[in-house]
Amino acid sequence: MISPVRLTGSSRPLKSIARSLLSLLYPPSCALCEAELPQWDGQVCLCSACRAVLPRLVAPWCARCGEPLEGDGADICARCAGGELPFERLRSFGSYQGNLAELIRAFKFGGERALAGELAAYLLELATHDPQISGAHAITFVPMTARARRARGFNQTELLARRLGRRLELPVIKVLRKLRETRLQVELGGRERRENLSGAFAARHDPRYEKILLIDDVYTTGATLAECSQALAVAGYSQIYALTLARTVFKPRDDQDN
Repeated sequence: MISPVRLTGSSRPLKSIARSLLSLLYPPSCALCEAELPQWDGQVCLCSACRAVLPRLVAPWCARCGEPLEGDGADICARCAGGELPFERLRSFGSYQGNLAELIRAFKFGGERALAGELAAYLLELATHDPQISGAHAITFVPMTARARRARGFNQTELLARRLGRRLELPVIKVLRKLRETRLQVELGGRERRENLSGAFAARHDPRYEKILLIDDVYTTGATLAECSQALAVAGYSQIYALTLARTVFKPRDDQDN
């Protein structure tokens, strides 16, 4: 049950008052199972039961890119061992399946912007457990073209970055730019994904920040993060870290690129 609004000498923001009043009339429910959410704070969108069964990734994983490992004593995956990546470290909250995939699709394609706070909390969990990532000087995000942003109505990675920035008390800087329209990555295979995005991003250097944290929603073959990270490296950022909500876990085929 939502507690009644109590006004003090410095009254709460109007949006908080409105949210509390609406919660009394329409109790918030879990985005997945529709169970009522007690003591709703305007951020949490899942009940504890649904959150407990999210497909989280657990160690062991690659020290560089976070790919789950078989537990044979290796600390780096075959793809990272075989080539250089343009980022220092990548971590993903869970695998792109089940409830987590459903939440991301609703947020990204269904226009459910209210999920931003819930999903940003997953990124916060990753960041606070990794001193290198939480030590970044600023946060940035994968950009969209103006045309694509108008079509969707928002950039989901920017919403996540700004929520995370508030919680980590880090500046969010818009330094990446997408230079041209590209095909949807979900329509393409591994090699096609890299060719589709080759040279599609550029970045400007903000001399106030050297260590930068890059936010994306899903890591599949890594083409998007690789191209964005390369642009950031060319612009002059010395250390680039990355966080995603989810990653597709699979054994790469010969035609898939990093």
